[in-house]
Amino acid sequence: MEALTVREIAPAAAAPLLAGMERLDPRGLMAPQDVERMAHDGRCFAVTGPRASAIYVLHVRNGCAWVAAARGEGDMDVTAVLDELMTQQAAGLDALACQTARPGLVRKLQRRGWRVTGWVLRKELT
Repeated sequence: MEALTVREIAPAAAAPLLAGMERLDPRGLMAPQDVERMAHDGRCFAVTGPRASAIYVLHVRNGCAWVAAARGEGDMDVTAVLDELMTQQAAGLDALACQTARPGLVRKLQRRGWRVTGWVLRKELT
């Protein structure tokens, strides 16, 4: 992994960088104000490097580090970088988990040892 800087940031700094994440909620239940609350309820981290940057929020409950939100960009495999960082941060816990509506991310994470433990189903009524 190339040299990256990982630092914890204040929820107030993280929330604007995560704006729009509510549209990715597979349940369809999040609103824009929920993103700010989610940041305040967890620990927020910024990752910077010469070829990539990312931000993510972790919540720790019942022995599980839950990835509440993550967003990254760059010309390197941001999924791999974040998986390695979060796995290190979750050391000593029972699990690291997330929810996504992105099938490509599911495939990438499965190749990295993650497994699907459920589904979110939705039936449109209109």
